[in-house]
Amino acid sequence: MAGWTTPTILFDDARGDLGPLSDLRASFEQRTGGWTLLERVRALADLVGLAVPHALAAVVSERHGMPANAAPADALFVNGRIHVPFGPALAARLDGLKPGQGIQAADGSIVAVRLSGAACAAFAHALAQGTAAAPAGVHLDATDAPALWARPWDLLDATRFAALMAADIDSTVSRWRNGDADTVPAHATALGSGGIHLHRSSTLGAGVVLDATGGPILVDAGAELRHGAILIGPCIVGPGTIVGERAVLKARTALGPQCRAAGEIGSAIFQGFSNKAHDGHLGDALVGEWVNLGAGTVNSNLLNTYGEVVMRLRGDGPLERTGRQFMGCILGDHAKTAIGTRIMTGSSIGTGAMWAAGEAISGCVDRFAWRTDDGQREYRLEKFMAVARTVMARRTVTPGPAYEARLAALAGG
Repeated sequence: MAGWTTPTILFDDARGDLGPLSDLRASFEQRTGGWTLLERVRALADLVGLAVPHALAAVVSERHGMPANAAPADALFVNGRIHVPFGPALAARLDGLKPGQGIQAADGSIVAVRLSGAACAAFAHALAQGTAAAPAGVHLDATDAPALWARPWDLLDATRFAALMAADIDSTVSRWRNGDADTVPAHATALGSGGIHLHRSSTLGAGVVLDATGGPILVDAGAELRHGAILIGPCIVGPGTIVGERAVLKARTALGPQCRAAGEIGSAIFQGFSNKAHDGHLGDALVGEWVNLGAGTVNSNLLNTYGEVVMRLRGDGPLERTGRQFMGCILGDHAKTAIGTRIMTGSSIGTGAMWAAGEAISGCVDRFAWRTDDGQREYRLEKFMAVARTVMARRTVTPGPAYEARLAALAGG
């Protein structure tokens, strides 16, 4: 698909909050379907920089090897919370913006704005300070503005989630080289007409069922589906991810790279590098990176009253209405649970938290909480970092100095 040619900067306007998932990454780094917005834009545009609140600048720049909060003399700024597929019409509309023109959402958020000269640097500076006010003289059009996500439950909206997954699957397959696509082997079963896409380097065990009746399925490079696994589309299994024996991945499950998935998972997004390697249910959930769920960890995604789920994203934050009957949990980066852990409906588990108590998780668990049957204390930063380095090394990843500094800042160190 054709993209746009204007030098582009993705920005985080600090108006979207995913709770613990926002601790270590900007809005455009959040997986909102099969891909992040950063991955989508990189495939379409001349991406020249990133603009984020100051607290995230160093870690975002380190992660992507791109300048943060520096702007050229002419650039198109694109909001990292855009929550629609990038079709040809949207790409053309963005590329057609002239300096001083932009698009505004109904709530006043800037969706995209083309700037030149000193206005570029001024807007980047404002974003670093956590504000996103348009420079004087800019004309913002609110006609048919693309949707923006604002809270975690927005990412699980069934219609938008499915549409993004379908578009991301199409984009992934279009980038495969000739010969990369493979057919379903005879020892597996294919159902439905939604489309099944297997990378030639993926492997499928005996008895795997791929049901594309309700939407497409993608199994990316190096992924493995072990014996008896069942996938129901739309479903994405990212590069290097392993789906365990007899696992059931229900509709709207998107697993990022290098995950381990088993048991029953449905309507869930795994950012990447996380483990749910044992039996247990996880539904309507968002999972960060480097999460490990102990064997038998289970999650409720429906209240006994069948009522609307309310959530507290952080310990010091307000209770918020989700507008959803089904809402499971949010698991921050590096969160861990012991065997047999029960996670109640609408729970939020903070970055670096470790839960090894017999009682169920309910409400909000603080960052770096170390919870056992003896009570709660703070996870010592030195011990946490030693474990984190060990965990990340298992996927041949080494945390950079900016990443470690950000974790220390979150821990109050």
